[in-house]
Amino acid sequence: MKKFASLVAASILLASCSNNTVKIAEHKDYVQPEWYVNCKDIDTETDGWKFWSSTEYYYSCGSSMSGFESAANIKATHIAKRNMADRLNGVINSGSKIELRDSGTADQLSSTTESETIIYNKISDTALRHYAKTENYTYKRGGNYYAFVMVKLSRPNVDAMIEEAIALQKQKSL
Repeated sequence: MKKFASLVAASILLASCSNNTVKIAEHKDYVQPEWYVNCKDIDTETDGWKFWSSTEYYYSCGSSMSGFESAANIKATHIAKRNMADRLNGVINSGSKIELRDSGTADQLSSTTESETIIYNKISDTALRHYAKTENYTYKRGGNYYAFVMVKLSRPNVDAMIEEAIALQKQKSL
């Protein structure tokens, strides 16, 4: 009798678990969630039920596409983290080159212009610990998965990581 009761309990548990699935939305058109389009940079959130206490957070968003749902989400998360690292520790160099050329005679002059802009963006080693995903939306379109992710880091954690990076930089220069 105990075995039968255990079997019935296990069957009920499995049946209830099978109903807790999430269906991936399918879209005919490319769409972006509103929070992704208007991804915030910095905001303040209250700390749970402590309305008198709040924490400032840095936010960053990323998106990706893949034939695999998990790959789309992993890539979107990595892009969001990379965008955050760029904001915290990115260095940008840029340069422009413009060439003006005249050829021919005074009566038949031909002028050409060429321009080139080079932008080099370097992100040095940047610690991004204690981040959290705050938003995540994935849908399927044409056999591919599209993922959108927002991550956040608290200002106290960012300040601690900046202090750590400065200390490591000082050690390297000694």
